[in-house]
Amino acid sequence: MAQDNEPNVQVEGWLKTLGIESLCQWDMLVFLDRHPSILVGTDHMALFVGYATAEVVAALDSLESSGLVVRSRVSQGVRLYQLTAPTDPTRRDALEQLVTFADSHTVRLLLARRLAEQRPT
Repeated sequence: MAQDNEPNVQVEGWLKTLGIESLCQWDMLVFLDRHPSILVGTDHMALFVGYATAEVVAALDSLESSGLVVRSRVSQGVRLYQLTAPTDPTRRDALEQLVTFADSHTVRLLLARRLAEQRPT
């Protein structure tokens, strides 16, 4: 039974290490991993990932402040967004491990459950 919880504990540790606090942040991280350099406006990005524009902006702000995303200045309503690997080896390893599981339905459910539990009621 303890082994069943091991992946959960690892995923929770990686999320905490990276400061991922919402499913939208996670989805934006995965989106940018799959599109390493993308020139787009947040309104279009929100349509791509299925969130409200305000949620996407907040997630990108958080990811940028934690050093996981860099973005250019706005030019004609769009920016260049890029996922960046953290310089800290622990954070870089956490990102690599989480992205490895990005396509796992089981891990997505775990992430959704875990992050939903953190929401204030």
